[in-house]
Amino acid sequence: MLFIDNFTRMGWICFLKEKSEALNKFKAFKTLVENEKETKIKCLRSDNGGEFTSKEFDLFCETHGIKRQFSAARTPQQNRIAERKNRTIQEAARTMLNEAKLSDGYWREDVSTTVYILNRGQLRINSDQTPYELWFGRAPSVKYFKVFGSKWYIKRLDESLGKFDAISDEGIFLGYASNKKAYRCRCQSR
Repeated sequence: MLFIDNFTRMGWICFLKEKSEALNKFKAFKTLVENEKETKIKCLRSDNGGEFTSKEFDLFCETHGIKRQFSAARTPQQNRIAERKNRTIQEAARTMLNEAKLSDGYWREDVSTTVYILNRGQLRINSDQTPYELWFGRAPSVKYFKVFGSKWYIKRLDESLGKFDAISDEGIFLGYASNKKAYRCRCQSR
């Protein structure tokens, strides 16, 4: 599930095992956004998917004063911002996965990394600022960006390393940690 701020075009991705998880993910997203911006979500625009039209979802939005707007069936142009962002993410993620020659099993890391990069690197239309810059009020640093799927060497932290044991394992770069300044990698050599 993809959330997009209408003004900044900042995007957040949430992975659902089942559509019934949508309301809980939205509650967590609402709390995050309202704490970051010290403002309330005023309107939620979505398609007519069952995950968004349940009585529980309606009651939650009504209780919190969130206006609901639904696009008409089979008219993606009514929700063009979300449809365009979804397509951009899908195409970029597919390209990154193919270029890295990785299996589809890495699609979550790939999509998360794509959203992370687009928030910090794609300029907002009719602006010279990125969604990150518009959202947080400061330019993002991109000097630490790495190539998705590239080979990495991860230092071993074993205290029982022998004198001639390898001090690193070979791995692949899978993206950026969401809650700290760190990279996400997968070790392949063990």
